[in-house]
Amino acid sequence: MLLGGKFWIVAWFFLAALVYSSAGFGGGSTYTALLVLNDVDHRVLPMLSLACNLLVVSGACLRFATQRQISWSRSIPLVVGSIPLAWVGGSIPLDREVFVPLLSGTLIVAGVLLLIGRSKERSDETPSRENQPEKVSLANQTGSSRMNFWWRSGVIWQASLGAVLGLLAGLVGIGGGIFLSPVLHLTRWSHARDIAATSSLFILVNSVAGLIGQTSKHDWSVSEIVTEFQTHAPWWPWLFASVLIGGQIGNRAAASWLSPLTLRRITAVIVLTAGIRLGWM
Repeated sequence: MLLGGKFWIVAWFFLAALVYSSAGFGGGSTYTALLVLNDVDHRVLPMLSLACNLLVVSGACLRFATQRQISWSRSIPLVVGSIPLAWVGGSIPLDREVFVPLLSGTLIVAGVLLLIGRSKERSDETPSRENQPEKVSLANQTGSSRMNFWWRSGVIWQASLGAVLGLLAGLVGIGGGIFLSPVLHLTRWSHARDIAATSSLFILVNSVAGLIGQTSKHDWSVSEIVTEFQTHAPWWPWLFASVLIGGQIGNRAAASWLSPLTLRRITAVIVLTAGIRLGWM
């Protein structure tokens, strides 16, 4: 039988990578949900999801970096706050009875946040044209007196947000961008493209930190990890190949094939469906 009867999961991984990469995400939440639904050992599936995340989001980060769309000065507090906590979260042992409900709850919350963030983004963009000159004038008058305070408070807030989301991402074995993006939209952190670029960077560093934490938790060598992959998911090379191809296609087509609002709607539906399905297991 083709792929040991697992052709469907390889196809779903490809589609998830295609859709998520178009929005600047890695797809780790859906990969993890699909692996849970396929009864993959909960000790192995976070490492598989995070590795797939890295294959997908690396292309997005490269695209954003070459186009100079990553605001490094604003992204660094989020990243610095998240990296150590993503490692800590990844290194915490969780039983399947705890892992699955936690994953289900986080997916449902992420889906709701994506829907709220989408509505908020649309309402924010509509009146912006009329009020833009007035806002610019007001910013010029008061900006210099508040800049230092805003910079200090903003850095603390972003580092704290990164830490909380990094810990949660490490626990469930995802990159965390699916939580970060709607929060940044709700707080009007920046434009949609800047948020997508920052989310991609956030996913990349958290996936690396979380993967290190996951391997240290079990104290497995590289050869032992490969053995575990082969034992619990012998079709794992096909998963890697499918997300690599899907991610490349999605990254190249990101600017042309679907609008950001449509991508966020699709992502929200996928995440909510997976979360609710896991909740009924």
